Amino acid sequence: MKKFLLLTIAASLLHAEESTSPYMALAYGVVLLLVAIIGFIIFSRFKKPAAKKRMQKENSTLKASKSADPELVEQYRIDMKKIKIENQPFRLSGMLHILTNKISEPLKASGHQLHYDVDNEVGRYIVGDNDYIEQVLEALMEDVIAMNSNQEVVLHISKEKEQHIVFDVYNPTAVLSKTELAHYMDAIAGKEADERFSAFIKARNIAEAMGGSIEVKSSKRNGTHFLFKIPYIEDRDNRSNQEKLKKFLTGKKALFIGKTKYETKRAQYIFDTFGIKIEHMNLSDFENKKPDLKKYDMAILRSSSLTPKHISFFKKIHQSGKKDFKTIIVHELFEDEKTINFSKSIADAELYNPTIIGDVEEILYQMFILKSKAVKGISNMDTFSTDAFAIKGNHDFSEEDLQKFRGAHIAVAEDSKVDMRVMRNILNNIDGIKLFTVNNGIELMDLLEKEEIDFIFADINMPLLDGLTMTRRIRSKPKWEHIPIISISSMAFKQEVRAMQLAGMNAAITKPITAQDVYTALEKFLTITPKIEMRLTQCHSQDLDYKCNTYVLNVEKGVEDAGSPENYLELLQETMDLLQGSDEKLKALIKNEEYTALKEFSHSMLELYGNIQANEMVKMFEELTYYLSSRKKPYLMEYTMLYKKNMQRLQDEIDALEQHLHKKG
Repeated sequence: MKKFLLLTIAASLLHAEESTSPYMALAYGVVLLLVAIIGFIIFSRFKKPAAKKRMQKENSTLKASKSADPELVEQYRIDMKKIKIENQPFRLSGMLHILTNKISEPLKASGHQLHYDVDNEVGRYIVGDNDYIEQVLEALMEDVIAMNSNQEVVLHISKEKEQHIVFDVYNPTAVLSKTELAHYMDAIAGKEADERFSAFIKARNIAEAMGGSIEVKSSKRNGTHFLFKIPYIEDRDNRSNQEKLKKFLTGKKALFIGKTKYETKRAQYIFDTFGIKIEHMNLSDFENKKPDLKKYDMAILRSSSLTPKHISFFKKIHQSGKKDFKTIIVHELFEDEKTINFSKSIADAELYNPTIIGDVEEILYQMFILKSKAVKGISNMDTFSTDAFAIKGNHDFSEEDLQKFRGAHIAVAEDSKVDMRVMRNILNNIDGIKLFTVNNGIELMDLLEKEEIDFIFADINMPLLDGLTMTRRIRSKPKWEHIPIISISSMAFKQEVRAMQLAGMNAAITKPITAQDVYTALEKFLTITPKIEMRLTQCHSQDLDYKCNTYVLNVEKGVEDAGSPENYLELLQETMDLLQGSDEKLKALIKNEEYTALKEFSHSMLELYGNIQANEMVKMFEELTYYLSSRKKPYLMEYTMLYKKNMQRLQDEIDALEQHLHKKG
């Protein structure tokens, strides 16, 4: 525009010189000059909106979603290695069942065989944060599954010198190329890595936050191994029954029928833990020789190998009066329902591959110590509909629809921080309910003793006391037997669903959790009793009645997104706690002129502050991102001072909101 103005002035002077009349020349020059000035003014007025539009366009992909995202803060915690680790004893086999559910789709598609090898010194329970351990293992397992097909993948768990628990995830036939191995090494070293390795980087961050590490090894001889180590913490309560079982079972013999010698060797290691000796016999030898089973105490059979003749043979064994002889049936992971049901009539115990030492311990304890049938994850019902057990919400619920749940006392038992946040956000949209949240089954049992609970949502795999055991204990008490219990589960396998019903659960909602499923569960199973109706008089609205500086913090929108003022305040406090030290990081990035990292940092800040409706912060980082994208570098150090000032203003607003809620409560 400046060039245009100069050219116009020059043209006017040139015409003035060429004109025969000085008055005409002057008039012509003045007109041209006025045109240039008017053009400059018009251009200037439209330039700023256009630039603003470009800035908004460039930042449109950076803005956070309109509703509070419970996973956003958690993801940033992981990226910054600021996650809160909760080390508690948990049942290892329970976590491995959940892991199997999570990886079931890629596992089935690949055609791999899955094996879990757990050294006996590891124990039935280990101490750690099972939620984060499972997240790391899921990422590593998915990587080794994707390396090839129709082979095997293994998770070997061992204890290293009373110092570490080692999870060795490996694919014995897969070999990484030098380039692929270099990418993994870069990711471990914290260097910039390809987006394909984002899940691995997340796993590495979690491992390091837990005080652990991940190594990658790959060779033609040994295949590819991911070694995930965490510090070993002793389970002082020693919940294992191994020693008791070993005293009782030492010397007993088991006949392994229809298995390969390799699988027999793998099983031998597990059963040897309890003093049981295994002999192998292939299926054809068993059919031809019809061995004398008197010298054996149990037989282990694969359901997929059984024929009507085999079923008839073992039925006769049971009918002959050999009551101490036990038949253990092992089902394959993706076995069809017809094959599973075919073997039920002769089963004293049922297991599912991959066989886990904790499951073997449980069935042996039930069969030989408790003298009962040991069906691990299987219901003896003749008919069972998985689809009927799973709740699927097929319609939206209005505020008026939700009013019928007012007055209810609802408990959620869930150890996953993200899933708990999702449940709280959903349930706190119901005005007038009272919500109780706990992290494990023991806390839920304690809560039932103190409060009148009308409805329970429970995860299956929790530390200290899992969801299935908790449900069985609740159902054993007449005063609680009427309470609906809804499982929160991934529900990948029918046998897991059978275990839920066998324990006494009413139904299940699947992950990822949706509001429609949660509300449908309440609609179907919550009975509005006179006690609930009486509580309605005590209910109060969640209207905030609070005035705030919306330029700094849009509290009204934040409460709407979070579901309740309490949820919103918790999200605010958690976010601000997470962002401690971010001002120093911003200062260091600007001082060191690390513009690529600064742009990524600004992107994260936009998402986090947008998630809590911190408008002033969003505006500041939008502006900073625009300058970085347009390669314009004004005096960026000013932003470090502005950020500190804005952080204090934001904290003041949060403190004022907390005081208001405290007075109101």
